[in-house]
Amino acid sequence: MSRFSRWVAGSAALLALGISSGVAVAPLVSPAPVTAQESNFSDVPDDYWAKDFITALARMDMMDGFPDGTFDPDGPVTRAQFAALVSRVNNNYWERPDIRDSVDLSDVRSSYWAAVSIDNVISTGFMRPYHDGIFNPELAIPREQVFVSLADGLGYTQALTQEPSSVLNIYQDASAISDYALRGVAAATVNGLVVNYPNVTRIDPCCYGATRAEVASAIYQALVSTGHAPAINSPYIVTPPAATTP
Repeated sequence: MSRFSRWVAGSAALLALGISSGVAVAPLVSPAPVTAQESNFSDVPDDYWAKDFITALARMDMMDGFPDGTFDPDGPVTRAQFAALVSRVNNNYWERPDIRDSVDLSDVRSSYWAAVSIDNVISTGFMRPYHDGIFNPELAIPREQVFVSLADGLGYTQALTQEPSSVLNIYQDASAISDYALRGVAAATVNGLVVNYPNVTRIDPCCYGATRAEVASAIYQALVSTGHAPAINSPYIVTPPAATTP
């Protein structure tokens, strides 16, 4: 079983969903999650591109590693795990109010390990279910959904004054961004949330699920954008294009 099955998205009370051969097994509780003081992960070397983002979030006690001292930076993140992480950060820093009513989800039972977190991110506007009340909690979250989620929840999408195309043309693969995500990804870009490795001009929006390192960098940049964390110097942070006047 991969380290993915031991991932811990929240505090000790949050559970990690085990995955084996694509089949969900019983949720697991990490007996000894890495604490904020234990942020030097053995699989995140000093020259790793997201080292500073990961270390900073760990020290803030917003994202955990594993009991064996690893972080698994290239491991995948499900929509449920992302919801648990965003809910944790929101509860500690952003404190965004509820803007929607709770939704009955056909694939998220009340006993599901991330049910409370999922309800929280839907109510506060960070995430939406799919059609017909389906959340797809075990689906690997695409990068574009990460950026749309953060931009929507923090009010950046609604406040965007530029045409999305005028922002997104800085990406070589802008045509790969889904129609629903154009405005949210543009808003995330304008507000400095996007970190692209290894090519800063390629966003790879929907071709694969976001990794733990990619999620960590986006979450940290969101904290920077709201004044809750100091800026990190990284060549992979996308510099927003200058706004143009009509």
